[in-house]
Amino acid sequence: MKRLLLLCLLGLAAMVATRCGVENDGSVSDSSGVHTDTVDDDGYVDLGLRSMTLWKATNEVNGNDAEHDFFTYDEAMAAFGNKLPTKEQFEELRRSCRWLWMGVGCYKVFGPSGKYILMPALGSRDCNGCIDYVGTYGFYWSSTPDGTTQAWYLNFYSNEVSMYNYSRCFANSVRLVKDVDDYK
Repeated sequence: MKRLLLLCLLGLAAMVATRCGVENDGSVSDSSGVHTDTVDDDGYVDLGLRSMTLWKATNEVNGNDAEHDFFTYDEAMAAFGNKLPTKEQFEELRRSCRWLWMGVGCYKVFGPSGKYILMPALGSRDCNGCIDYVGTYGFYWSSTPDGTTQAWYLNFYSNEVSMYNYSRCFANSVRLVKDVDDYK
């Protein structure tokens, strides 16, 4: 029974990630989920944000968690450090962009420039190893800690995009950023 549930969750996660690349108008973007003319050579998109932060077009892959590509906070910080968005960068993304729920477990996030990134709702893994919310909620780590046992993350579902904090032992998706100083 556990194996069947795991296979169903894997199928749903693959469907969400795949469907996230299908546009509302029926056109299909490349496998990264964005039109190739919006991505720089390193895979980042300039959404036209005031901070000049560039957002990676795709989530990071975790070779130790190939089924879901989730990272605990400590794993994410060790692997990516200052390339993880801060709480403030997520707040800017949340406030300055138009978030369009695509009805396939994914937000299309339009920046002031008109360019966009896709943010799939891939769920999360709790501290006991249980995977929940695949296709309905997205959880993305920021680099901003909150005390010694918690950290801030972006959370979204079809009706809300917010910032919350919780235990660093949870495993979430990771989306990287590149600051203006990184591409001068």
